[in-house]
Parts: sequence; structure tokens; C-alpha cells
Amino acid sequence: MRSSLLIVTMALGACLSACTQAPPAPAASETQAGVAPLANARIQMREVAEDAKRPGATTLKDRDGNTLSLIEPAFVTTADIASVAVGTDGHNGQDTLVLRFTDAAAPRILAATEARVGKRVAFTIGDQVLNVAVIAGPFAQSMQVTGLDGSDEAHRLFTEITGKAP
Repeated sequence: MRSSLLIVTMALGACLSACTQAPPAPAASETQAGVAPLANARIQMREVAEDAKRPGATTLKDRDGNTLSLIEPAFVTTADIASVAVGTDGHNGQDTLVLRFTDAAAPRILAATEARVGKRVAFTIGDQVLNVAVIAGPFAQSMQVTGLDGSDEAHRLFTEITGKAP
């Protein structure tokens, strides 16, 4: 499987160890505060079913063409996202998407991610599975989407999600 999505909240340089700390500041100053996603962006995060024939699951293909069964409902949706920004992964310098969640969604996302530590989840935009990762620790306020195919993809996704250029 392709390099996986890393759900990262950073606290003093420790990946996935804190559930409410914001990731490092995005590299581009005009996007530091982020931009609200378009209502029709269809961002979702869902647990990957280990049983490929799970009733009620949504079936999508990952970037490598592997079929994934995604458990409904999504535990993160576009409505949960307050802002999106382009940032930089503190470990490898690659561009990332930084999602900050609404205050109202944070407690629910914290509970959902606590319940899914060690489980695979898929981050999707529309019907495109952007990446799949294992949740290493709970988070609630923000996350980084890493493992993208360079800054061109990060910028394209930012524009797709927000309708604005980074």
C-alpha cells in the first residue's frame, strides 16, 4: 500500500502524542489562519472495515486500486472543519493539509478517535481516497494530512476544498 496518511497533532515535536495541540504553523503566511472549506467539498474520514462485505459499508478504491469498505457514518465530515491550510510536515519538509476542527465538533472527534486508536481510517475528498492510515493517538482540535504527492497535490487539494488558491 502507498505511503499512508498520517494523522498528526504536534506537541513539542512529538507526533500523535497530544490530542488537542495544533500542528506546526503552515509555511505560507497568507494561509496560516486557514480558509473555511466549501460546503460541497465532501470531506470525510471513515474507519476501514476489516470485513470487505460489511453490510452498509461504502466501497471505494484507494490510489493503488485496492478496494476498501468504509464504515458509515463518517466520524469527520466537511461540517466539522473550521479551516484548511497548506502546511509543512515537521519531519520531512513535505507540504501537508492542515485541518482545524470546529469547537462544537472537537469533543465528538476526540471520542471517535479515542475509540479508533490502532484502527485503519480512510481520508476522502468526494469519492477519492486520499490516503489510509492507522490512528496512533486521539486528536480533537486539528490534524495534518501528510503523504501527499508533493506541493502540487497539496495546493490542488487546498483549491478543491476551499475554492481558493493557496
